[in-house]
Amino acid sequence: MIIDGHAHLGGEYRDLPTVIDTLDRAGADKVVLCPAEKDRPVSMPIPPLAGKVPYHELSYGVNRLLRTATGNRKTAEYIDHGNEEVSRIAAASGGRVIQFYWADIRRKDLIDDLDFKLNSWSFRGIKLHQSCQPFRIRSDRFRELAEYAFSKDLPVFIHLHSKSEVSDFIAESAVLKTVFITGHLIGLEIFTGNRHKVGENVFFDISCPQLVSSGMIKNVLNAFGAERVIMGSDTPYGRNNLNLVISRVGRLGLSERETAMILGENLRNILKL
Repeated sequence: MIIDGHAHLGGEYRDLPTVIDTLDRAGADKVVLCPAEKDRPVSMPIPPLAGKVPYHELSYGVNRLLRTATGNRKTAEYIDHGNEEVSRIAAASGGRVIQFYWADIRRKDLIDDLDFKLNSWSFRGIKLHQSCQPFRIRSDRFRELAEYAFSKDLPVFIHLHSKSEVSDFIAESAVLKTVFITGHLIGLEIFTGNRHKVGENVFFDISCPQLVSSGMIKNVLNAFGAERVIMGSDTPYGRNNLNLVISRVGRLGLSERETAMILGENLRNILKL
C-alpha cells in the first residue's frame, strides 16, 4: 500500500476529484490530509533547494518566515474552516482520504474541542504546527494533548520550530507513549546526534522533495532504520510532489521491503488500516 503520509488541502489536492486523480496518476492508494494555512487553489512553485543550502539553516529560516506570515486571526479561521472541509472530503472519499485534525493547542477548550470533532468526524490523527500556532513543548498543554492522543490511539504529526524545541521534544517524547511523526526532517542533525535518547514512538516524515535531499533521507535511515521513516508530499507546497517523492524513495537503493515500509506500510501499521 502506498500512502501519501502528509499533505494539505489545496493545489493537486484541492477537492475530491483532484485528490483521486492525483493518487491514481501516482499509483498511490491513500493520502493523509489536513488544511493549509490559507486558500491555495494551485500548488506553490518551490525551487529545488535540497542539497544546495544547508538544511538546518533552510528549515529554521522557513519556520521564522512562517511565524511572521501566519500569526494572525485570519490564519486560525481558515484552518478551522479547512478542518471542516477535509472532514467532508474524507467522508466522501471511500477511505482514500485520511483526515488529520489540525489542532490549535492554545485553545482553552482544547480537549472538549478534540472530543467533539473526533465524535463528529472520526479523524485518524492530530496535526500540530509550532511555527503557525506557537506553543512550547515543555508545557502542560502539550503533555495534555499528547496524553489525550494516546488515550484515543491517535498519532500526532508535529512541525517543530527551533533547535531548542527539537531538543525539548526529544526529552518530552521519550517519557510519553504517544506516536509522533515529526515533519520535514526539521532538526535532523539534533535527532541523529541524540539517537539513543529518541524513543521508538517517534517517526520521521520526509516531505517536501524540493527541500529534503536524498542525502538527508539516507541519514535518517542510517540513524533510525526504514521502519521509522514515512513518505509524505507536503502538497500543495511544491508541484508534482507525490510523484517526485515516490521516485526519490525508489532511487535510494533500498530493498523491496524497506521501500514498501517507507511508501506506506509504516503508516498503515500506525493507523491500523
